[in-house]
Amino acid sequence: MKHLWRSVIFLDLDNTILHGPFESAVFPTVFREIAEKSGLDVAGIRGRVLEENRRRQETPAIPAIQAMDWGDILATVAGALGVQLTADVQQIVDAHAGPPYAAALDDAATVLRQLARPDRALVVATNGLRKYQQPVLDALGLTRLFTEILTPDTHNALKQDAAFYGDWPRVTQIQVSVGDRYDDDVLAPKSFGFRSIWKPGVPLGELSALDPWARPERFAYQEGQTIRPDAIIASLAELPAVVEQLEPFATSRSTRGSAGR
Repeated sequence: MKHLWRSVIFLDLDNTILHGPFESAVFPTVFREIAEKSGLDVAGIRGRVLEENRRRQETPAIPAIQAMDWGDILATVAGALGVQLTADVQQIVDAHAGPPYAAALDDAATVLRQLARPDRALVVATNGLRKYQQPVLDALGLTRLFTEILTPDTHNALKQDAAFYGDWPRVTQIQVSVGDRYDDDVLAPKSFGFRSIWKPGVPLGELSALDPWARPERFAYQEGQTIRPDAIIASLAELPAVVEQLEPFATSRSTRGSAGR
């Protein structure tokens, strides 16, 4: 990385920039096959699949790529239930990578173009493997709007590991994480010294009337969520203005009482 960027904006994908085809096509197809062959209900199968994914992520000995390989996860769960899975996850993703099974959120392409600047890098930061995410980005016309795409394949690391971000913290003055998950997009980035803009996957209600900088003080956090993001956005439409305000603040490390931080 030769260019010394002033800032890098790490953007999560699922439920932040887009909705992918896993909930709309992959899981329904595979869960249905496992249910029909095993006799278990879909809810029970989903629980087993998510537990296998969680177990892999929390086991240091399991490589990051394997932890997020949904094809292998689904085949493992099916095998434990005595099912020989015939559905091919990669084929389902490739066949359903565009609308209506996948869709960009909040006019994402327009927002990304508004964020684009010669000294600002826009980098995908997703725990989804490249083989599952790249087809969706391509189908939605978003790939060309990013400087780089970081997935667990890139450095064999997940987002809660500083290694996931490679050299970006070293070649930029300001690092900003944007995403919907508290653990991946608020807690971990703040521990690395990044700034965090949170787009929680819940309605903001009366907080929608507040400035994005004031929302972190009023948000109803869950137990244990003691680290607060720098700002909370209701939609991507608010992101460009928040980033513009955040970058000078992050550079100077000054205090802006009027901004509610």
